[in-house]
Amino acid sequence: MRIKTVTILGFGKWHDQTIDLNTDYQVLYGQNEAGKTTLTAFIKGVLFGFATAKQRYEQYVPKNGAQYGGELLVSYHDRDIVIRRLSGKFGGDVTVIDQGQEFGADYLADLLAPADEALFTQIFETNQQDLNQIFNLKQADFLQHLLTIGAVGSHEWLDFAKELDKDSQKIFKPSGRKWPLNVALKNYPELVQSVNEASRGYQEYETNARLLQSTVATMTEHQKQVAELKQRQAQLQHLLDRWPSYAEWQALQTKLEKATPFDLTIDEQYQALVVERERNAKALAEAKSEVATVQETLDQTGEFRFYQANQETLVPLFEQLNEQQKQIQLLGLRQNQSAQLASEKAQLAAQYQWQTDQLPNPLTDEQRAQLEQAEAEMNGATTTSQVLTKQLADLEAQLATQNAAVSQVEPQETPTADGRASQLSMLIGVVIFMIGLFLPGALKVIAVVGLAALGYGGYMMWQNKQSDHDQPVQKQAWQQALAKLDVLQAEKQTKTAALQAQQAILQTMHEQSAVLLAQTGYETAMPISQVLAMQHALSRMTQLTMALKQQQAENQAIEAALNMYWDAFAFARDWVGALQGSHEENLSQVSQFKARITQLTQDLAQSNESYRYYQQQVTRLTDAIKEQDAAQTALLAKANLTIAAELASCVANEQQRRANEQRQADLKRELATDLPALQAIASQEQLKQQAAQITEQVASLTSQLQEQQQAVAQLRVTQAQLVDNDSYQQQRQRQLQEQAKITDLAQEWLAKQLAIDWIQATLKAASQERFPRLLEKATQYFAILTQNRYIKINFDDTLMTVLRADQVLFEVGELSQGTAEQLYIALRFAFAEEVADVVSLPLLVDDGFVNFDDQRQIAVWTLLQRLSAANQVIYLTANPRTQAHFEADHWLNLEEVGLTHDSKEII
Repeated sequence: MRIKTVTILGFGKWHDQTIDLNTDYQVLYGQNEAGKTTLTAFIKGVLFGFATAKQRYEQYVPKNGAQYGGELLVSYHDRDIVIRRLSGKFGGDVTVIDQGQEFGADYLADLLAPADEALFTQIFETNQQDLNQIFNLKQADFLQHLLTIGAVGSHEWLDFAKELDKDSQKIFKPSGRKWPLNVALKNYPELVQSVNEASRGYQEYETNARLLQSTVATMTEHQKQVAELKQRQAQLQHLLDRWPSYAEWQALQTKLEKATPFDLTIDEQYQALVVERERNAKALAEAKSEVATVQETLDQTGEFRFYQANQETLVPLFEQLNEQQKQIQLLGLRQNQSAQLASEKAQLAAQYQWQTDQLPNPLTDEQRAQLEQAEAEMNGATTTSQVLTKQLADLEAQLATQNAAVSQVEPQETPTADGRASQLSMLIGVVIFMIGLFLPGALKVIAVVGLAALGYGGYMMWQNKQSDHDQPVQKQAWQQALAKLDVLQAEKQTKTAALQAQQAILQTMHEQSAVLLAQTGYETAMPISQVLAMQHALSRMTQLTMALKQQQAENQAIEAALNMYWDAFAFARDWVGALQGSHEENLSQVSQFKARITQLTQDLAQSNESYRYYQQQVTRLTDAIKEQDAAQTALLAKANLTIAAELASCVANEQQRRANEQRQADLKRELATDLPALQAIASQEQLKQQAAQITEQVASLTSQLQEQQQAVAQLRVTQAQLVDNDSYQQQRQRQLQEQAKITDLAQEWLAKQLAIDWIQATLKAASQERFPRLLEKATQYFAILTQNRYIKINFDDTLMTVLRADQVLFEVGELSQGTAEQLYIALRFAFAEEVADVVSLPLLVDDGFVNFDDQRQIAVWTLLQRLSAANQVIYLTANPRTQAHFEADHWLNLEEVGLTHDSKEII
């Protein structure tokens, strides 16, 4: 919390005065009776309450009759809050204004919690009298303050612990003598000794006594367990009491995780544009009214009056006229292009005799590759066939010549026909076998036929060799001629078989090509070369068809837009004319109408300057409104919105999100150290189940205790019966009474001590890490204030010491007045900074450094500026040297404020 403005209606010497303060640090200078202490009393009074009538000399009721009280404007969690306190009961009537809503004293206490007036006075308010407390300061004082700050509501718990401790000391003190439990414990051993003496000789009595002792021990253990369970039961009940706040915190956490932050500056800019547009719209209406007034005084044609009445509609149409002219030119160009494309398409259709609605399908890349391969193979087979045909013709001629030669050399006894047949059969078999190896698919069966012929020829040749073995040598010439003839005949057979194979390949390729052509919509008799040649033309036809469709669609869109534009002039038919001709004719009619209006406007403007001025105003304001509309649209688009209602919804959502965020933070501070324990529990039902289980255990143990108490009573009755003399019974009765008394007193004392321990342990858990950090900061500050002369502060339970740089240790009482005060300042400032995350209140320093030398005064002034990062510092001083040390806008001379004074004595 930082104070921005102090407004005093009437308080001591101050009345009807407003003082603005810097929120980091503020130096208020004034000599004695300038009102410095009165100002600090006012700030403290507004926050925690004015002095009551019982403290009349501490009141600052104005003597001049001004209203008693005033207000503070403070900054709290990035929002401004007004705290007003006026004269009234119980320290004054309080009003807190937060975000437009008014609250009372309870709300102010919640804002300041866990700080109260006592803590504020001990830590955040410093004056010369306070500095002397250093000589009595103990570690426990700071620890007690830390416990007070550690958790929400800790002050009330500490007060309750003090009451418990006071009550427990009325029962028992370790070093006491007169308290009930002390007296009972002192007398009990003597009573036990008397009982033991009276019970000697009774063996049964002793056995019964041991059983009684065992039962009492068990009962005591159960009583201890009951106490521990009740403590746990109290903890669980505390968590159950906290659960509604925790459930609300969880719900807010879920909402905040899902919520998306929204930049409210967009709404601010948008609303500014709305206000500006409304202002321009109002000015535009006034300008149009002035134009109408001017027009009434001039002789205008009906056509111009029509234009004036419909200017908002006609002006945008006129602005589009040039664009429409471009569209007409573009339409003509596109129509020419369409005609050229249609002509090219017709030429291609005529060239290939195609019906434009029944075009063959263009071949795919795979189909084209297949046809190209087929064509290549067919061309190769044709060429090979032609070569083989020529070679066969040559062989026929060679065979005729060789036959004639064989006839000339043929002997009387010629080889048997079977010999020639065997050779021929083998030759043919070899040729057929070789051809069959190179034939595709099922044609390879020819190779089997070749093998059969080869085998048969071999067999016949073997027989012939057997028969010709004894033929004479003269047959050699004839045999050579005959062998050559056989070679030629074999070659003829080979060439014939190869020719047949090529023809088979050619036939197969023709059939495959015909199937492919039929599948793609071509005539099967069409040459492949012709089909391949027309593919480019087919692709071009497809391109032309698509281009014509696209051109047609775009032309239709332009036609529709132009017709829509001409239809927009339907209301002006009496002046423009019927726009039913060609686009060029319609354009001419509209252009002429615009020209007439433009001429009339110029004539009117030349004859009347007032009309021109207001007409310019109409144009300027119209353009401004358009720009503002565009800016509004752009702002909405920036936030991914389209309409103002969506923006209003986003703003409302963001405001709710921020409210939820603040509420969650308040709940988190309220829950404090309970939050981890609550988060470790899955649900409220689980917590209730745990509490119910503890309750059942307590009930069970309580039932057992009752049974044990009954057993103990029975055993004691038995003991009494075993003793015959009255002395033993009387002494035993006294012992039982003392035992019961001691047990009751011990239980009561133990319950109070356990409660105190639980409160202390719970609060220490919230503050366990603060004291070492506080001591470390205080050591740093003390070193700064003493120019590093002292380097360490030590605390034990009853004594505080400081270590000088030369390793000499001093108790506080051994320090000089100034150094001791500097030590106290360091501790106070360190405490305020350490607890700033829990309670951040202004530091009020009222002339607290009079015993400091010049160097240490400068050091503490520098430290004050450093501390202003965590707490606001308000430094009131009568030292004029401060003006040179602090910035001018942070230093204020109270005597130059121009205040009115009354006659009250200033403290």
